[in-house]
Amino acid sequence: MRLWKGTLTSSGVFLFQMGWGDLGAFGEPSKETPNLDQMAAEGMLFLDFYTASPLCSPSRAALLTGRLPVRNGFYTTNGHARNAYTPQDIVGGIPDSELLLPELLKKAGYTNKIIGKWHLGHRPQFHPLRHGEKNPFFDAYSLGLIFFPSLIPFILRYYEDFKIDLKTGESNLTQLYLQEALDFISKQQASQQPFFLYWAIDATHAPVYASKQFLGTSQRGLYGDAVREIDDSVGKILKHLQQLGISENTFVFFTSDNGAALISAPKQGGSNGPFLCGKQTTFEGGMREPAIAWWPGHIPAGGVSHQLGSVMDLFSTSLSLAGLQPPSDRQIDGIDLLPVILQGKLIDRPIFYYRGNELMAVRAGLYKAHYWTWSNSWEEHSKVMAQGPGILGTEWDYLIKAASTPFSCCSWKMGIWCLFGMSRMVKGGCGPSPGKLCLAGV
Repeated sequence: MRLWKGTLTSSGVFLFQMGWGDLGAFGEPSKETPNLDQMAAEGMLFLDFYTASPLCSPSRAALLTGRLPVRNGFYTTNGHARNAYTPQDIVGGIPDSELLLPELLKKAGYTNKIIGKWHLGHRPQFHPLRHGEKNPFFDAYSLGLIFFPSLIPFILRYYEDFKIDLKTGESNLTQLYLQEALDFISKQQASQQPFFLYWAIDATHAPVYASKQFLGTSQRGLYGDAVREIDDSVGKILKHLQQLGISENTFVFFTSDNGAALISAPKQGGSNGPFLCGKQTTFEGGMREPAIAWWPGHIPAGGVSHQLGSVMDLFSTSLSLAGLQPPSDRQIDGIDLLPVILQGKLIDRPIFYYRGNELMAVRAGLYKAHYWTWSNSWEEHSKVMAQGPGILGTEWDYLIKAASTPFSCCSWKMGIWCLFGMSRMVKGGCGPSPGKLCLAGV
Protein backbone atom coordinates (compact mmCIF):
# COMPACT_ATOMS: atom_id res chain seq x y z
CA MET A 1 0.00 0.00 0.00
CA ARG A 2 1.14 3.55 -0.50
CA LEU A 3 0.26 7.15 0.30
CA TRP A 4 1.35 10.65 -0.75
CA LYS A 5 1.36 14.18 0.87
CA GLY A 6 2.25 17.84 0.40
CA THR A 7 0.62 20.82 -1.21
CA LEU A 8 -0.48 17.62 -2.14
CA THR A 9 0.64 15.39 0.69
CA SER A 10 2.21 12.14 -0.40
CA SER A 11 2.69 8.87 1.47
CA GLY A 12 3.13 5.27 0.34
CA VAL A 13 2.18 1.93 1.73
CA PHE A 14 3.15 -1.21 -0.18
CA LEU A 15 1.89 -4.42 1.35
CA PHE A 16 3.92 -7.56 1.02
CA GLN A 17 2.51 -10.71 -0.50
CA MET A 18 -1.23 -10.20 -0.32
CA GLY A 19 -3.47 -12.01 -2.74
CA TRP A 20 -6.20 -10.47 -4.89
CA GLY A 21 -8.81 -12.26 -2.78
CA ASP A 22 -7.51 -11.34 0.68
CA LEU A 23 -9.74 -8.28 1.22
CA GLY A 24 -13.46 -8.14 1.83
CA ALA A 25 -13.76 -5.51 -0.90
CA PHE A 26 -12.40 -8.10 -3.34
CA GLY A 27 -14.71 -10.87 -2.18
CA GLU A 28 -12.99 -12.48 0.83
CA PRO A 29 -15.99 -14.06 2.61
CA SER A 30 -14.92 -13.59 6.24
CA LYS A 31 -14.95 -9.77 5.82
CA GLU A 32 -12.14 -9.26 8.33
CA THR A 33 -10.68 -6.14 6.69
CA PRO A 34 -13.20 -3.40 7.64
CA ASN A 35 -10.72 -0.53 7.33
CA LEU A 36 -9.43 -1.48 3.90
CA ASP A 37 -13.00 -2.16 2.80
CA GLN A 38 -13.98 1.32 4.02
CA MET A 39 -10.98 2.76 2.19
CA ALA A 40 -12.28 1.10 -0.98
CA ALA A 41 -15.80 2.41 -0.38
CA GLU A 42 -14.42 5.94 -0.04
CA GLY A 43 -12.04 5.64 -2.99
CA MET A 44 -11.50 3.59 -6.14
CA LEU A 45 -10.95 -0.14 -6.62
CA PHE A 46 -8.65 -1.33 -9.39
CA LEU A 47 -9.73 -4.82 -10.45
CA ASP A 48 -7.06 -5.30 -13.13
CA PHE A 49 -3.93 -4.09 -11.37
CA TYR A 50 -0.63 -5.95 -11.76
CA THR A 51 2.78 -6.23 -10.24
CA ALA A 52 5.80 -6.18 -12.59
CA SER A 53 7.08 -9.55 -11.39
CA PRO A 54 5.74 -12.49 -9.35
CA LEU A 55 8.69 -12.04 -6.97
CA CYS A 56 9.19 -9.44 -4.26
CA SER A 57 12.53 -7.78 -5.09
CA PRO A 58 11.91 -7.15 -8.81
CA SER A 59 8.42 -5.78 -8.20
CA ARG A 60 9.72 -3.32 -5.58
CA ALA A 61 12.50 -2.22 -7.91
CA ALA A 62 9.92 -1.68 -10.66
CA LEU A 63 7.70 0.34 -8.34
CA LEU A 64 10.47 2.70 -7.21
CA THR A 65 12.01 3.13 -10.69
CA GLY A 66 8.91 3.01 -12.90
CA ARG A 67 10.76 0.53 -15.09
CA LEU A 68 10.42 -3.14 -15.96
CA PRO A 69 12.79 -5.29 -13.91
CA VAL A 70 14.71 -6.36 -17.02
CA ARG A 71 15.19 -2.71 -17.84
CA ASN A 72 16.32 -1.48 -14.41
CA GLY A 73 18.64 -4.45 -14.01
CA PHE A 74 17.08 -6.06 -10.93
CA TYR A 75 14.81 -8.88 -12.01
CA THR A 76 15.53 -11.63 -9.50
CA THR A 77 15.80 -12.24 -5.78
CA ASN A 78 18.88 -14.38 -6.32
CA GLY A 79 22.29 -13.03 -5.37
CA HIS A 80 23.83 -13.50 -8.82
CA ALA A 81 22.22 -13.70 -12.24
CA ARG A 82 22.87 -12.58 -15.77
CA ASN A 83 20.62 -9.92 -17.27
CA ALA A 84 19.68 -10.91 -20.81
CA TYR A 85 18.60 -7.39 -21.72
CA THR A 86 21.40 -5.21 -20.41
CA PRO A 87 25.10 -6.19 -20.36
CA GLN A 88 25.54 -6.38 -16.61
CA ASP A 89 25.58 -8.87 -13.77
CA ILE A 90 23.02 -8.81 -10.99
CA VAL A 91 24.98 -8.83 -7.76
CA GLY A 92 22.29 -8.47 -5.16
CA GLY A 93 21.11 -4.87 -5.26
CA ILE A 94 19.47 -2.07 -7.22
CA PRO A 95 22.07 -0.50 -9.57
CA ASP A 96 23.41 2.93 -8.61
CA SER A 97 22.47 4.19 -12.07
CA GLU A 98 18.77 3.86 -11.31
CA LEU A 99 16.81 6.89 -10.11
CA LEU A 100 14.39 6.02 -7.32
CA LEU A 101 11.12 7.83 -6.72
CA PRO A 102 12.18 9.34 -3.35
CA GLU A 103 15.29 10.83 -5.00
CA LEU A 104 13.17 12.66 -7.55
CA LEU A 105 10.52 13.80 -5.06
CA LYS A 106 13.26 15.20 -2.85
CA LYS A 107 14.05 17.70 -5.63
CA ALA A 108 10.49 19.03 -5.29
CA GLY A 109 10.92 19.64 -1.56
CA TYR A 110 9.49 16.36 -0.30
CA THR A 111 10.77 14.71 2.86
CA ASN A 112 10.92 10.95 2.35
CA LYS A 113 10.71 8.01 4.71
CA ILE A 114 10.99 4.31 4.04
CA ILE A 115 9.46 2.05 6.69
CA GLY A 116 9.42 -1.72 6.50
CA LYS A 117 10.79 -4.09 3.92
CA TRP A 118 13.44 -2.73 1.53
CA HIS A 119 14.59 -5.93 -0.23
CA LEU A 120 16.62 -4.12 -2.89
CA GLY A 121 19.97 -5.19 -1.52
CA HIS A 122 21.03 -6.11 2.01
CA ARG A 123 24.60 -4.88 1.67
CA PRO A 124 25.34 -1.31 2.80
CA GLN A 125 26.07 -0.10 -0.74
CA PHE A 126 22.49 -0.91 -1.73
CA HIS A 127 20.66 0.67 1.21
CA PRO A 128 18.31 3.66 0.82
CA LEU A 129 21.01 5.95 2.18
CA ARG A 130 22.73 5.55 -1.19
CA HIS A 131 19.65 6.93 -2.91
CA GLY A 132 19.20 10.15 -0.98
CA GLU A 133 17.05 8.67 1.80
CA LYS A 134 17.89 10.21 5.18
CA ASN A 135 15.09 8.67 7.27
CA PRO A 136 15.28 4.90 6.82
CA PHE A 137 13.46 2.59 9.22
CA PHE A 138 13.63 -0.61 7.30
CA ASP A 139 14.60 -4.24 7.03
CA ALA A 140 16.99 -4.93 4.21
CA TYR A 141 16.11 -8.52 3.38
CA SER A 142 12.96 -10.11 4.74
CA LEU A 143 13.47 -8.45 8.11
CA GLY A 144 17.22 -8.71 7.77
CA LEU A 145 18.26 -5.33 9.14
CA ILE A 146 16.36 -2.52 10.82
CA PHE A 147 17.55 1.05 11.35
CA PHE A 148 16.05 2.44 14.56
CA PRO A 149 16.44 6.18 15.19
CA SER A 150 18.61 5.78 18.28
CA LEU A 151 19.91 2.21 18.12
CA ILE A 152 22.67 0.57 16.14
CA PRO A 153 21.54 -1.82 13.38
CA PHE A 154 20.84 -5.36 14.51
CA ILE A 155 19.98 -8.58 12.78
CA LEU A 156 16.48 -10.05 13.04
CA ARG A 157 16.67 -12.70 10.34
CA TYR A 158 18.50 -12.86 7.06
CA TYR A 159 16.22 -15.07 5.02
CA GLU A 160 12.56 -15.89 5.00
CA ASP A 161 13.04 -19.50 6.11
CA PHE A 162 14.94 -18.65 9.28
CA LYS A 163 13.10 -19.09 12.54
CA ILE A 164 11.79 -15.92 14.15
CA ASP A 165 14.16 -14.54 16.75
CA LEU A 166 11.74 -13.74 19.55
CA LYS A 167 14.36 -11.77 21.46
CA THR A 168 14.09 -8.99 18.91
CA GLY A 169 10.32 -8.84 19.30
CA GLU A 170 9.66 -9.47 15.63
CA SER A 171 5.99 -10.23 16.26
CA ASN A 172 5.59 -6.58 17.28
CA LEU A 173 7.17 -5.15 14.13
CA THR A 174 3.89 -4.06 12.55
CA GLN A 175 3.16 -1.98 15.65
CA LEU A 176 6.67 -0.48 15.52
CA TYR A 177 6.23 0.35 11.86
CA LEU A 178 2.80 1.86 12.53
CA GLN A 179 4.04 4.13 15.31
CA GLU A 180 6.99 5.22 13.21
CA ALA A 181 4.60 6.16 10.39
CA LEU A 182 2.24 8.10 12.68
CA ASP A 183 5.13 10.01 14.25
CA PHE A 184 6.59 10.86 10.85
CA ILE A 185 3.27 12.15 9.52
CA SER A 186 2.72 14.28 12.64
CA LYS A 187 6.20 15.76 12.38
CA GLN A 188 5.77 16.68 8.73
CA GLN A 189 2.34 18.18 9.32
CA ALA A 190 3.70 20.31 12.17
CA SER A 191 6.53 21.59 9.98
CA GLN A 192 4.20 22.04 6.99
CA GLN A 193 6.50 19.93 4.83
CA PRO A 194 5.29 17.75 1.96
CA PHE A 195 6.28 14.12 2.41
CA PHE A 196 6.52 10.76 0.75
CA LEU A 197 6.06 7.72 2.98
CA TYR A 198 6.84 4.24 1.67
CA TRP A 199 5.27 1.86 4.20
CA ALA A 200 6.16 -1.73 3.29
CA ILE A 201 4.93 -4.26 5.83
CA ASP A 202 5.83 -7.94 5.41
CA ALA A 203 3.82 -9.56 8.20
CA THR A 204 2.05 -11.75 5.61
CA HIS A 205 5.32 -13.16 4.28
CA ALA A 206 6.39 -16.53 5.71
CA PRO A 207 7.18 -16.90 8.51
CA VAL A 208 3.99 -14.95 9.11
CA TYR A 209 3.73 -12.96 12.33
CA ALA A 210 1.22 -10.87 14.28
CA SER A 211 1.40 -9.09 17.62
CA LYS A 212 -0.13 -10.72 20.68
CA GLN A 213 -3.29 -8.61 20.64
CA PHE A 214 -4.23 -9.96 17.19
CA LEU A 215 -3.32 -13.62 17.65
CA GLY A 216 -6.31 -15.92 17.27
CA THR A 217 -8.68 -13.11 16.25
CA SER A 218 -9.34 -14.22 12.67
CA GLN A 219 -10.96 -17.17 10.94
CA ARG A 220 -7.92 -17.67 8.69
CA GLY A 221 -5.16 -18.77 11.03
CA LEU A 222 -1.99 -16.78 11.65
CA TYR A 223 -2.11 -15.29 8.17
CA GLY A 224 -5.58 -13.92 8.85
CA ASP A 225 -4.34 -12.49 12.16
CA ALA A 226 -1.55 -10.67 10.30
CA VAL A 227 -4.02 -9.33 7.74
CA ARG A 228 -6.27 -8.06 10.54
CA GLU A 229 -3.35 -6.24 12.16
CA ILE A 230 -2.35 -4.66 8.86
CA ASP A 231 -5.95 -3.62 8.26
CA ASP A 232 -6.11 -2.07 11.72
CA SER A 233 -2.85 -0.19 11.08
CA VAL A 234 -4.08 1.16 7.75
CA GLY A 235 -7.25 2.37 9.45
CA LYS A 236 -5.20 4.20 12.10
CA ILE A 237 -3.01 5.88 9.47
CA LEU A 238 -6.02 7.10 7.49
CA LYS A 239 -7.76 8.28 10.67
CA HIS A 240 -4.58 10.10 11.68
CA LEU A 241 -4.51 11.95 8.36
CA GLN A 242 -8.14 12.96 8.87
CA GLN A 243 -7.58 14.11 12.45
CA LEU A 244 -4.64 16.25 11.34
CA GLY A 245 -6.83 17.82 8.67
CA ILE A 246 -4.60 16.77 5.78
CA SER A 247 -6.55 13.86 4.28
CA GLU A 248 -7.75 15.96 1.34
CA ASN A 249 -4.12 16.83 0.61
CA THR A 250 -3.02 13.23 0.80
CA PHE A 251 -3.12 10.64 -1.97
CA VAL A 252 -3.06 7.05 -0.72
CA PHE A 253 -2.57 3.90 -2.75
CA PHE A 254 -2.73 0.35 -1.40
CA THR A 255 -1.40 -2.66 -3.31
CA SER A 256 0.86 -5.74 -3.10
CA ASP A 257 4.16 -6.77 -4.65
CA ASN A 258 3.05 -10.26 -5.76
CA GLY A 259 0.28 -12.75 -5.30
CA ALA A 260 -0.21 -14.86 -2.20
CA ALA A 261 2.20 -17.78 -1.79
CA LEU A 262 0.10 -20.91 -2.05
CA ILE A 263 2.97 -23.03 -0.78
CA SER A 264 2.41 -21.45 2.64
CA ALA A 265 -1.29 -22.34 2.76
CA PRO A 266 -3.51 -22.91 4.58
CA LYS A 267 -2.41 -21.32 7.87
CA GLN A 268 0.29 -18.99 6.51
CA GLY A 269 -0.94 -18.44 2.97
CA GLY A 270 -3.41 -15.98 1.48
CA SER A 271 -6.08 -16.07 -1.20
CA ASN A 272 -5.75 -15.12 -4.85
CA GLY A 273 -9.50 -15.18 -5.25
CA PRO A 274 -10.70 -16.98 -8.38
CA PHE A 275 -7.32 -16.78 -10.10
CA LEU A 276 -4.95 -19.57 -10.99
CA CYS A 277 -1.73 -20.20 -9.05
CA GLY A 278 0.17 -17.63 -7.00
CA LYS A 279 3.55 -16.14 -6.17
CA GLN A 280 6.45 -17.13 -8.48
CA THR A 281 4.12 -17.73 -11.45
CA THR A 282 2.99 -15.50 -14.31
CA PHE A 283 -0.55 -16.78 -14.04
CA GLU A 284 -3.09 -14.24 -12.79
CA GLY A 285 -2.81 -15.42 -9.18
CA GLY A 286 0.86 -14.56 -9.18
CA MET A 287 0.67 -11.07 -10.63
CA ARG A 288 -2.83 -9.58 -10.37
CA GLU A 289 -3.02 -7.63 -7.10
CA PRO A 290 -5.58 -5.87 -4.90
CA ALA A 291 -5.32 -2.12 -5.41
CA ILE A 292 -7.16 0.83 -3.86
CA ALA A 293 -6.71 4.56 -4.49
CA TRP A 294 -7.89 6.99 -1.76
CA TRP A 295 -7.94 10.78 -1.91
CA PRO A 296 -10.94 12.37 -0.13
CA GLY A 297 -12.45 15.31 -1.96
CA HIS A 298 -10.83 14.31 -5.24
CA ILE A 299 -11.59 10.66 -6.00
CA PRO A 300 -15.35 9.97 -6.21
CA ALA A 301 -16.37 7.43 -3.56
CA GLY A 302 -17.20 3.91 -4.62
CA GLY A 303 -15.34 4.01 -7.92
CA VAL A 304 -14.33 0.84 -9.74
CA SER A 305 -11.83 0.80 -12.61
CA HIS A 306 -10.90 -1.90 -15.12
CA GLN A 307 -7.85 0.01 -16.27
CA LEU A 308 -4.88 -2.30 -16.83
CA GLY A 309 -2.60 -0.88 -14.15
CA SER A 310 0.87 -1.68 -12.87
CA VAL A 311 2.94 -0.93 -9.78
CA MET A 312 5.25 0.93 -12.19
CA ASP A 313 2.44 3.44 -12.75
CA LEU A 314 2.76 4.62 -9.16
CA PHE A 315 6.16 6.08 -10.07
CA SER A 316 4.77 8.25 -12.88
CA THR A 317 1.57 9.06 -11.00
CA SER A 318 3.48 10.21 -7.92
CA LEU A 319 5.71 12.47 -9.99
CA SER A 320 2.65 13.93 -11.70
CA LEU A 321 1.02 14.63 -8.33
CA ALA A 322 4.19 16.47 -7.26
CA GLY A 323 4.26 18.51 -10.48
CA LEU A 324 7.30 16.68 -11.84
CA GLN A 325 8.05 15.04 -15.17
CA PRO A 326 9.59 11.55 -15.40
CA PRO A 327 13.31 11.43 -16.26
CA SER A 328 13.87 11.93 -19.98
CA ASP A 329 17.22 10.13 -20.17
CA ARG A 330 15.74 6.64 -19.83
CA GLN A 331 12.72 4.59 -20.80
CA ILE A 332 9.94 4.80 -18.20
CA ASP A 333 7.38 2.01 -18.44
CA GLY A 334 4.87 3.30 -15.88
CA ILE A 335 2.06 5.60 -16.98
CA ASP A 336 0.30 8.45 -15.17
CA LEU A 337 -2.96 7.09 -13.74
CA LEU A 338 -4.43 10.46 -12.74
CA PRO A 339 -6.71 10.64 -15.83
CA VAL A 340 -8.04 7.23 -14.81
CA ILE A 341 -8.42 8.05 -11.12
CA LEU A 342 -9.83 11.57 -11.44
CA GLN A 343 -11.64 11.46 -14.79
CA GLY A 344 -12.59 7.81 -15.18
CA LYS A 345 -10.67 7.41 -18.44
CA LEU A 346 -9.22 4.16 -19.78
CA ILE A 347 -5.73 4.14 -21.29
CA ASP A 348 -4.90 1.56 -23.94
CA ARG A 349 -1.75 -0.29 -22.89
CA PRO A 350 -0.46 -3.88 -22.64
CA ILE A 351 0.67 -5.68 -19.51
CA PHE A 352 3.81 -7.82 -19.68
CA TYR A 353 4.35 -10.85 -17.45
CA TYR A 354 8.03 -11.49 -16.81
CA ARG A 355 9.48 -14.32 -14.76
CA GLY A 356 13.08 -13.36 -14.20
CA ASN A 357 14.37 -11.99 -17.50
CA GLU A 358 12.02 -14.04 -19.65
CA LEU A 359 8.75 -12.77 -21.09
CA MET A 360 6.13 -15.43 -20.35
CA ALA A 361 2.87 -13.68 -21.23
CA VAL A 362 1.31 -10.42 -22.38
CA ARG A 363 -2.21 -9.11 -21.87
CA ALA A 364 -4.08 -6.61 -24.03
CA GLY A 365 -7.71 -5.83 -23.26
CA LEU A 366 -9.64 -9.02 -22.60
CA TYR A 367 -7.02 -11.33 -24.11
CA LYS A 368 -3.78 -12.78 -22.87
CA ALA A 369 -1.08 -14.64 -24.79
CA HIS A 370 0.83 -17.23 -22.74
CA TYR A 371 3.98 -19.10 -23.64
CA TRP A 372 3.11 -22.78 -24.05
CA THR A 373 5.50 -25.13 -22.24
CA TRP A 374 3.49 -28.31 -22.37
CA SER A 375 5.63 -31.17 -23.68
CA ASN A 376 2.85 -33.36 -25.07
CA SER A 377 2.21 -33.94 -28.75
CA TRP A 378 0.94 -31.36 -31.21
CA GLU A 379 -2.22 -33.44 -31.62
CA GLU A 380 -2.92 -33.14 -27.89
CA HIS A 381 -2.13 -29.44 -28.00
CA SER A 382 -4.57 -28.95 -30.90
CA LYS A 383 -7.24 -30.93 -29.06
CA VAL A 384 -6.98 -28.66 -26.02
CA MET A 385 -6.86 -25.52 -28.12
CA ALA A 386 -10.10 -26.57 -29.82
CA GLN A 387 -11.83 -26.17 -26.44
CA GLY A 388 -10.80 -22.53 -26.18
CA PRO A 389 -11.34 -19.35 -28.15
CA GLY A 390 -8.50 -20.18 -30.53
CA ILE A 391 -6.17 -17.69 -32.13
CA LEU A 392 -8.24 -14.64 -33.00
CA GLY A 393 -6.73 -12.64 -35.86
CA THR A 394 -6.88 -9.00 -34.78
CA GLU A 395 -6.26 -9.64 -31.09
CA TRP A 396 -3.36 -11.99 -31.84
CA ASP A 397 -1.78 -9.47 -34.21
CA TYR A 398 -2.12 -6.77 -31.57
CA LEU A 399 -0.43 -8.90 -28.91
CA ILE A 400 2.43 -9.90 -31.20
CA LYS A 401 2.98 -6.28 -32.15
CA ALA A 402 2.94 -5.22 -28.49
CA ALA A 403 5.41 -7.88 -27.43
CA SER A 404 7.75 -7.13 -30.33
CA THR A 405 8.26 -3.48 -29.43
CA PRO A 406 11.22 -2.21 -27.37
CA PHE A 407 8.72 -1.72 -24.56
CA SER A 408 8.73 -5.45 -23.94
CA CYS A 409 12.51 -5.61 -23.58
CA CYS A 410 12.92 -8.85 -25.44
CA SER A 411 11.74 -10.75 -28.49
CA TRP A 412 9.23 -13.58 -28.45
CA LYS A 413 10.49 -16.96 -27.32
CA MET A 414 10.83 -19.66 -29.93
CA GLY A 415 7.89 -21.89 -29.22
CA ILE A 416 4.11 -21.99 -29.18
CA TRP A 417 2.14 -19.02 -27.95
CA CYS A 418 -1.52 -19.44 -27.09
CA LEU A 419 -4.15 -16.73 -27.01
CA PHE A 420 -6.95 -17.02 -24.45
CA GLY A 421 -9.86 -14.92 -23.30
CA MET A 422 -9.43 -13.48 -19.81
CA SER A 423 -12.66 -15.21 -18.80
CA ARG A 424 -10.61 -18.43 -18.67
CA MET A 425 -8.27 -17.23 -15.94
CA VAL A 426 -10.09 -19.00 -13.12
CA LYS A 427 -8.60 -21.73 -10.95
CA GLY A 428 -7.90 -25.11 -12.41
CA GLY A 429 -5.00 -26.46 -10.43
CA CYS A 430 -1.37 -25.40 -10.35
CA GLY A 431 1.72 -27.20 -11.56
CA PRO A 432 5.26 -26.51 -12.72
CA SER A 433 4.26 -26.35 -16.39
CA PRO A 434 1.22 -24.49 -17.80
CA GLY A 435 0.05 -27.37 -20.01
CA LYS A 436 -3.73 -27.47 -19.96
CA LEU A 437 -3.65 -24.87 -17.22
CA CYS A 438 -2.61 -22.42 -19.91
CA LEU A 439 -6.14 -22.89 -21.21
CA ALA A 440 -7.85 -23.21 -17.84
CA GLY A 441 -6.47 -20.14 -16.24
CA VAL A 442 -4.01 -18.15 -18.39
